[in-house]
Amino acid sequence: MSFYRISLFSFLCFYVALPNVFAHHGGFEPTGQGKESAGMISSAGMINSPTATTLGKNHVSAGFTFEYVRYNSIPADDAHRLHHGDRDVHGKNHEETYDLNVGYGILPDLDLYWVTPIVSKNSIDIHSHASLGQKERATGFGDMRLIGKYRFWKKYVEAALIAGVKFPTGKTDAKQASGNKFEAENQPGTGSWDGEFGIVFSRNFRQRFSTATSFQYFLHGEGAQEHKMGDVFRHNLGVSYSLRQLGKYPNLNLVLEMNTEWGLRDRSRTEKKVYDSGGTTIFLSPGLNASFTQHISVFCTMPIPVYQNLGGEHEEVNFELLSGVNFSF
Repeated sequence: MSFYRISLFSFLCFYVALPNVFAHHGGFEPTGQGKESAGMISSAGMINSPTATTLGKNHVSAGFTFEYVRYNSIPADDAHRLHHGDRDVHGKNHEETYDLNVGYGILPDLDLYWVTPIVSKNSIDIHSHASLGQKERATGFGDMRLIGKYRFWKKYVEAALIAGVKFPTGKTDAKQASGNKFEAENQPGTGSWDGEFGIVFSRNFRQRFSTATSFQYFLHGEGAQEHKMGDVFRHNLGVSYSLRQLGKYPNLNLVLEMNTEWGLRDRSRTEKKVYDSGGTTIFLSPGLNASFTQHISVFCTMPIPVYQNLGGEHEEVNFELLSGVNFSF
């Protein structure tokens, strides 16, 4: 617990003392306009969505991202009854993810990114009468990801392909206070090999307004405890407005994004399809992206769930926060 508080405190110090963009969910953004970028049409970075702009050959980015997700927890007594009625409920309360990420511009139009997460999943015990409602925490390394972005078009609009793989490096044997292993959904890692691929379009207008849209598909394999998470299709649409022209510093971008996710149902060793899983969620994500220099920036966004139509009976998202700091060289 102290490690995470120290990490969060360190991040807040960066946030106050320093100040672009290294987004999560596959969105990886350069902090500046490199000499080898697409020039006048290169977009400002979004936060919760990728853009097609690349880092530039031999340019490097490094950053730290903190994500916090709180769920509308089902009361312990109700969750206990649902669980014993063979419903797939897990007592989720909130999750914290700490990402360390590095990006490298291999070619003017080709970037490669590596993400290393530490994950903390917090829940309540819904199994035992003796410890019903007791707070539980599963903490450890999450699944590392390797993502590539190739910009294949840069006339009038930038277009890029994104492809990546998630490795089963995360912890999958975390145990509750009772000594029982957490269920697969509450483990820091999944134990599965996953793939992701997508396409992104973006550009700026008059060096102030930027827009980006992307379509991504996340393909999940079978993981720990013979559990397979449902595949996810994600659509992002983002716009931003820069208070100064792009390329001038310091600068502040006002960002607004709509992030839509359609999830298929999970599969488990006991069910061909897990009824209490999957569904559709739409987030409206306002945020700020502050660039103090071409090389140092910070961002913060608060995705607001405006529509949730989940499969069966499982916890909806109540509140989410995403923030971080990024350096480029």
